[in-house]
Amino acid sequence: MWHAGDGDCNPTPDGYQYLGHTSVTENGKECQAWSSQSPHNHNYDEDDMFPDASVEDASNYCRNPEDEWDAGLWCYTTDPATIWEYCNVPACSQSLRSMKETIIELKHRFMTQIPQ
Repeated sequence: MWHAGDGDCNPTPDGYQYLGHTSVTENGKECQAWSSQSPHNHNYDEDDMFPDASVEDASNYCRNPEDEWDAGLWCYTTDPATIWEYCNVPACSQSLRSMKETIIELKHRFMTQIPQ
């Protein structure tokens, strides 16, 4: 399963405030740029629909431009056979928990390597 990169995390369950750079769906499909109407036409073309400064700044990143849609992050895909898919971006609380677990594991490894 593909996971978000660059330490991205989703600050809200609906994804409406997400500003990360994940641009691949949960099934590994590349996201279509929001400013593009190809291969899929859509009506998400207003700057105020995105938390970014503009549609151009939203690039092809996973977003939720529909403030009444609470199912999370998604994007149109560049695959003509697949209109859209959800994106797998962990909640920020999950990311922080993972970071804490990693720090604990690294600390344990370091401590076991120190000669007594």
